[in-house]
Amino acid sequence: MKKNDNRLRYRGFYRRNLPHIQPRDGILFITYRLYHQLPERIKEQINKIRKTKCGNSFEIIDNYLDLCKEGPKWLKDDRIANVVRDNLLKMNKVQYELYCFCIMPNHVHVLLKPKIKFRNIPYSLAEIFRGHKGVTARKANLILHRSGQFWHAERYDHYIRDDEDFYNIAWYIIMNPVKAKLVKHYREWKFTWIEKDLEYEMGLDMIE
Repeated sequence: MKKNDNRLRYRGFYRRNLPHIQPRDGILFITYRLYHQLPERIKEQINKIRKTKCGNSFEIIDNYLDLCKEGPKWLKDDRIANVVRDNLLKMNKVQYELYCFCIMPNHVHVLLKPKIKFRNIPYSLAEIFRGHKGVTARKANLILHRSGQFWHAERYDHYIRDDEDFYNIAWYIIMNPVKAKLVKHYREWKFTWIEKDLEYEMGLDMIE
């Protein structure tokens, strides 16, 4: 086995800048963003949380991404957002079960469950997102006539603990464009996708 292949194998826990947990049969909330260095003020807030273990660094980063006027917003371009959407949907039912996602101007939220790859071992998030980021980055850079890093290497992932957590996260994803003041109603955001059964379970088919 090649060294790079070994990095992509399934592991229940591993650490980069952030700890990552992937239970064998787990549903996960993943957020990944465009390549852009966070401002020092945001880094200081995150470091303070990590040292004191008091607070949620995800909320700080996501609030910053939702409202920031700094850095690239390539995903605001429909051509780029379509590339990301199409690839997420292409691998649905292949590498994972997709519940919902939202493509924001500078980051993406996804709720999914990795499918079993071999002998009760699921596809690892490392394998899923190396493929997804690699394909979408190449296509996006061609569209933008640029080269270089497109996605930030790190991502945030959260293991869904129970049904309440699942539906809270699904609502968070769907309502993110409203929270960011990009639209007044979640249906107005064209790059939000939700699986039909989940849409029914949440009563979204009844909301005008």
